[in-house]
Amino acid sequence: MIQWLFDKRNEHGFLPNLIKDETLNPNTKKWWDLCIQPPYSYEFRFLKYCKLDGIIQNCSLVSDYITGSQSAYYPINLNFFDPNIDYIDLMEPYSKQRLIQGDFRLLFYYSEGDNPNPEINDTIDKLCAKHNISKNAIKFVIANYKLKNTDPFVYFPDDEVYYRYLHVIENKYVKNHNLNQRKKKFTCLIRADKLWRKIYASYIYQMNMTQHGFFSYTGYKYETSHKGLDDVSLWQGYDNTLQQDILSFEMQMPFYCDKLTDKEHNNHKLVHQEYFNQAYFNYVVETHFDNDTIFLTEKTFKPILNLQPFIIIGNPGSLALLKDLGYKTFDTVIKEEYDNIVNHKDRMSQILKISFDLTNLSHKHHMRIQQIISQSLQHNQKLFLSPKVNRINKLLNELKYI
Repeated sequence: MIQWLFDKRNEHGFLPNLIKDETLNPNTKKWWDLCIQPPYSYEFRFLKYCKLDGIIQNCSLVSDYITGSQSAYYPINLNFFDPNIDYIDLMEPYSKQRLIQGDFRLLFYYSEGDNPNPEINDTIDKLCAKHNISKNAIKFVIANYKLKNTDPFVYFPDDEVYYRYLHVIENKYVKNHNLNQRKKKFTCLIRADKLWRKIYASYIYQMNMTQHGFFSYTGYKYETSHKGLDDVSLWQGYDNTLQQDILSFEMQMPFYCDKLTDKEHNNHKLVHQEYFNQAYFNYVVETHFDNDTIFLTEKTFKPILNLQPFIIIGNPGSLALLKDLGYKTFDTVIKEEYDNIVNHKDRMSQILKISFDLTNLSHKHHMRIQQIISQSLQHNQKLFLSPKVNRINKLLNELKYI
């Protein structure tokens, strides 16, 4: 068993490490704002997953911890990894000293799927050199599947487990597969603005597809260190009218299919069931599209939970990852070779062709597809909602060092 170590606790329990405010109360605005304010350290939610599935964990204050015969970690749960922050300097002096002398190890728990080169790797090296600690004293849990066997990184599909945690508790999702005619051919909901997303959205707009779907592109702007394929020069030669098409699309933005606020759009507890049981397919526009990561978020697990087939506009290897996790995809009814195409321009072209073909199928054809894949959809929902004991124990075993 692993011992989890924290600097502080109050009457509500252990507080996120690196946070100085000892008056914090869970589920308040100040609590949730931790993840959007430096140092971006917030609740170590992995413990919630363990509790839900009955996996007992040991937690204590660093000041109460006696070095023993079990692995021990000081967890820092990050919403954003900032290479300009010295995370070790932010530790309580007593905890920092005990880390340096080797009494326990440091765990960065990061639910994002960033490519760690160069910023994360360089930052870890600098922290180790500055504070005279071994690189073996740091583990980094990350949701980038490409790093599953790359020390100091440990892969964990946090978004799958977190989204399941939310909805096992909420119990508000589509429970019956709709085999009847539906209102729309597809659902495609895009919140945050990125160039490659805009390219995909502008083409389905130009091809007059949006009228056949629950479609949104709100154009929400936010800063991220992962630029991916947001450099227009990387799309040079893709299409002679690309910039004109994007400009035309931008002039029509934003696109909405509901009256929810941006905060509500980003609330993963909300399930607008009509988007799933009244549209045949979900065109999932994921967080990243480049080949530097394989990262699945709640965007993919939403249709899985709600009995809806999908295509993924995301990293190559996304469908392969789903299969590795035990899910079924839909190669019996659609061509899924796009998942193997590394070149981003070729993959985008293939995905657009599939999107166009699916949108132009008749309702009768779509209903037949739903009948063919019904068992796969139910398998996926059942797997998603099932206890994640194996995934959790796999991570715990990979973290043990004693």
